[in-house]
Amino acid sequence: MIIGRLNDLVESNALAEKLQSQLLFLKEADFSQATAGRHEINEDLFFFLNEYETKEAEDCFWEAHQKYLDYHFILEGNENIAVDHIENQRVIEAYNAEKDAIFFEGKVNSVITMNPGDVMICFPEDSHMAGVIAEEAQKVRKVVLKVAI
Repeated sequence: MIIGRLNDLVESNALAEKLQSQLLFLKEADFSQATAGRHEINEDLFFFLNEYETKEAEDCFWEAHQKYLDYHFILEGNENIAVDHIENQRVIEAYNAEKDAIFFEGKVNSVITMNPGDVMICFPEDSHMAGVIAEEAQKVRKVVLKVAI
């Protein structure tokens, strides 16, 4: 898992070329007019523009992915994203190739507060639970960039 301010990660130029190029895409793209839903870029790259109200952790779910990396990029609002290693979780729904998702249950031990401009890259071993209330329930607008591994 990689977490940081988008501008800092782009400027550091310390990540592998593929990761760096996707961060640059996030930095340069204009998402202001994008509508909620799935947006295709090419066969290995697409994004969801998500808009939702944050909820209590018990109303959210743990997931991890095998085919795509998740880049969570916050545009508006803030949310907590609970994070853990998949080995610390119990599988409740086996891998579904169509959804590219495994669903888990487990305790929330680590939480990252994500604010506008923050990005989190989740790898296949990273179980994550997005959409959790940070300070108070609020609307979040974010991009989840899906990058084929």
